[in-house]
Amino acid sequence: MSYTFTYRAMNDAGRTVKGEMTAENELDLEAKLKTLGMDIVDYREVKPRKAGMFSKVKMKDMIIFCMHMEQLDRAGVPLHEAMEDARDATDSLKLQNVLTSVYEDIKAGKVFSKALSEHPTVFNEIFIGLIAAGEKTGNLQESFLNLCEHMKWVAELRRKVRKAIAYPIVLGVVLTAVITVLMLFVVPQLIKFITSQGFDIPIHTRALIVTSEFFGAYWYIVLPAPIVLMSILFACYRASEAFAYRVDAMMLRAPLIGQVVRKINMARFTHFFAVMFSSGIDILDSLLAGRDVIKNRVLRESVELVHRSVMDGNRLTESIRMSNQFPNLVVRMFRIGEESGNLSESLENINYFYKREVDDAVERLVGMIQPIMTVVMGGIIFWVIAAVFGPLYDSFSNIDF
Repeated sequence: MSYTFTYRAMNDAGRTVKGEMTAENELDLEAKLKTLGMDIVDYREVKPRKAGMFSKVKMKDMIIFCMHMEQLDRAGVPLHEAMEDARDATDSLKLQNVLTSVYEDIKAGKVFSKALSEHPTVFNEIFIGLIAAGEKTGNLQESFLNLCEHMKWVAELRRKVRKAIAYPIVLGVVLTAVITVLMLFVVPQLIKFITSQGFDIPIHTRALIVTSEFFGAYWYIVLPAPIVLMSILFACYRASEAFAYRVDAMMLRAPLIGQVVRKINMARFTHFFAVMFSSGIDILDSLLAGRDVIKNRVLRESVELVHRSVMDGNRLTESIRMSNQFPNLVVRMFRIGEESGNLSESLENINYFYKREVDDAVERLVGMIQPIMTVVMGGIIFWVIAAVFGPLYDSFSNIDF
């Protein structure tokens, strides 16, 4: 087992050098420094930092780890030495602790993919499957390269999804704040003035009065109601598979967001199918792995049907066409790749197609939300202005000068 030491040593020029080094023990540390032409003066073992119980490994750290391992494997560095180097290079305490355990398992003779599978919270089935494929083909660097590209793509997709979700949430919060201020503070004062003057009150003003009074009396119910409702729906979604399936089906049929949800999920599937297939995994296993990264249950079920159809002896292209979930252009790309025997190149074209489709869909969704929210906010403000100043204008127009 290796330990980390900080040391102070004297070089050949008689100058003091300070640094940090990994060694098996104190004698190993002294020997390593000797080979560098330095005599040890004193040293201290660095106690390993412990990660928090609920800490997680960030996607960025996993990407750096895969890049590190790919480069070291390409350079011909033995696996256990590459793992030791990657462990010492990472800034994540959680990942450092996990890699230490994996490193010890590898030194004890355990297969790399098996050692990774001992830590499912860090290395999922997808990661382990690609590493196992690399072990079979003897090309681990390709597996790490594919994993790195896959995780970069996933990180970028998450960024786009967060952008599509965050924008309407911010606008919704702003709209809620404006309505709350109007109904609790502005409208009651204006209505009090109108009623005190004895003006004729039209129906839209009466509606505003009723809304304002209801909001003022039950604001503590009205404001948290959407959050409570969403929490209940989310709990039902997680607890009931049938309810979750119906919600997923409704999401696909919903205006604006339906096409975005479909394209994001299909992009996940085709991208990961391409990564698995390019790593030497057969079509059936690639279909199953691609199915598992789809979040929408309706689309996941359609990919399951594709898998069953291929198992029954049907061609992949015909099975995908029968699912009725993929655009005709994507089906044609699959057919060309299957007929030419160069499915990997066709999958790259499909990934390029879906990358543009997801980008365009998210941009359109975000672009349409802003004017819709602006119209809603403008409509509410117009209602308040018309309800307040309408009676004033009518009263002034009836005065004879």
